[in-house]
Amino acid sequence: MSVLKNKHLVIAMLVAPVLAVLSYFALDVLVGERPKPAEEGQSYPLVEKPDCRYASGHCGLKNADFEIKIVAEGVGEDRVSLTLTSVFPLDGAMFALVSGEDDDAPPAAMRASGDDGLGWWTEIARPDPARQRLRFVVSSAGSLYYGDAATAFTARKEAGTDGF
Repeated sequence: MSVLKNKHLVIAMLVAPVLAVLSYFALDVLVGERPKPAEEGQSYPLVEKPDCRYASGHCGLKNADFEIKIVAEGVGEDRVSLTLTSVFPLDGAMFALVSGEDDDAPPAAMRASGDDGLGWWTEIARPDPARQRLRFVVSSAGSLYYGDAATAFTARKEAGTDGF
């Protein structure tokens, strides 16, 4: 007797994957963590996006719907201009260039590039991607968002590419 002639087995093979997928999503709805709006006076971490690890000139940090993007542009041989843009208006933005986990370099303030609080900029010495990281802290609507990013995105690209 062939396995495919047994109608009970055929129906079970069709229904089992559907039930597995439905139970996966049902379990997420029942016990999954719900996003909550940011509360004033609280601090929230920002997660580094993958584009920070490459010499792209772009880096993003994100937490739920709050996101900042940093663009690095070369200014001469040893200087880099960092432009930070946010999806929400910021009250302030600060950064620190650190050389390790225990480095407590003092933060420096970024300057607003407009009155809307969406754009900020600063100019720094070109960081060493092998050993330095950028730490950011931004304030929006009374909440603080903090994170750090690799500095590989600020690295000079090889000649003959679209580098800066």
